[in-house]
Amino acid sequence: MKKTKIFIVLFIVLALLSACSANAAEVAEEVVEEVAEEEAALTVGEKAYSQSDLEAFESMDVDYTGKDSETTTYTGVLLSSLLEDAGVSDGENVTFVSSDGYEAEITMAEVLVCTNCIVAFDEDSLRTVLPDFGGKVNVKDVVEIGVE
Repeated sequence: MKKTKIFIVLFIVLALLSACSANAAEVAEEVVEEVAEEEAALTVGEKAYSQSDLEAFESMDVDYTGKDSETTTYTGVLLSSLLEDAGVSDGENVTFVSSDGYEAEITMAEVLVCTNCIVAFDEDSLRTVLPDFGGKVNVKDVVEIGVE
């Protein structure tokens, strides 16, 4: 609902400014892009985080070896720290949801003792990187982390 209101207001501003001049329309488009970038990149429990919110956390590097035996180093936020910050570290299960609706689940106990489980910055999206667990919980383009 909040996103819709923001886009409606920005659309009206864009329409008004574009009627005034071409330069004003360019400025309005830049504002729309900046707002879109600062919208929630990830929701953890009930708390929304923008990309810049996540980048403000202490980050760490983690190596992950995929099924093709290729090792990739990811940089991201410790998953347990993120859950604690969101105030949801006392549930039983953690569910990762990708933008296409894929879901993967792991127990909270496993997350809390994992010292290398992160939400990683992956180009323009986020992903979970849990090196010591099966590939199914390494979710690309994660947009939500739920706790039950």
